[in-house]
Amino acid sequence: MKNLPGLLFSLFGLAFAFPTHSQTVSFTLKDYLTLPRSRNLHNISGIEYISGRQEWQLAEDRGAYHLFKTIHQLSDWVCEPDSNFQTGLFLEAVRYDPTLDTYFFTVENDQESYVGFKPHSLPQPGDSIRRLALPHAMPLPKKNKGIEGLAITPQYLWVAPEAGSREEARVDHPLIHFYRYKKSNGSVVFDAEFSYEIDRNVCPSDSNEALGGVSEIISVPGDETRLLVLERCYEKTTKAVTVKLYEAQVDETRRQLLKRKDKPAFDFNGRNGFRPDNLESMAWGEDVDGRKILVVMSDDNTGKNQWTQIILLEMQPN
Repeated sequence: MKNLPGLLFSLFGLAFAFPTHSQTVSFTLKDYLTLPRSRNLHNISGIEYISGRQEWQLAEDRGAYHLFKTIHQLSDWVCEPDSNFQTGLFLEAVRYDPTLDTYFFTVENDQESYVGFKPHSLPQPGDSIRRLALPHAMPLPKKNKGIEGLAITPQYLWVAPEAGSREEARVDHPLIHFYRYKKSNGSVVFDAEFSYEIDRNVCPSDSNEALGGVSEIISVPGDETRLLVLERCYEKTTKAVTVKLYEAQVDETRRQLLKRKDKPAFDFNGRNGFRPDNLESMAWGEDVDGRKILVVMSDDNTGKNQWTQIILLEMQPN
């Protein structure tokens, strides 16, 4: 485990009301922590911070859900959660919308992948689940390329398939589509599809991984015009993970997400002393000086050669 000085989080007043900017977004690596295997925090596929409760929430893709109320510095992630429970769902992402008081979450199991939602709380085993109607079918479950990304803005909910819809998930097809839902009358309704150019064939040793993958998306706080998109793939022969964080500008007229492919907001690879693992989740925080911090976590798949990482990226001023 890497022991570095703790980064204090400002858990008060994290209201996600930052001003909108037209400049590009970039990050620097602030700090990171690799949890010991004995920590027993595995399979983390989703993370969310609810400022009104000062609560960090972690979702496992095998059903467990963890709540933390005592994260004041990076090393606090080694502590046990304040509480946890079983959802009975293979969760891949989770977002909470305080204006609707509703949880949105993605599920990927051996039969299907879908987006569910539930007011007030996450579902527990036996609860009924309402689903969003998707404009396209997802790839067959055996491809393990369902829906992995959710982002919430003041007006919209964004949904990102990992490798595109069933008809798009091909190595020779670089364009996939994200789906946008508009908040309306206490719920969300489908609004539009936006094309996005995904990096294909970054990890060519596995025909499935050659599809690439969007493992998470998140909005730029207070901004309807930009998303941050986390792309990663796993190279089977070298057991290396390639990960980049891209900024995507919303083009309303052409219904496109214009990706800054030439200059990622952050490249996790090629850094001395740091090797990214299977990064799958993101949430916003702030340090004590008010600088925006993006918390990124990995899914270790309970594997012998993988680890649960917590990475802090500091958002640079425009």
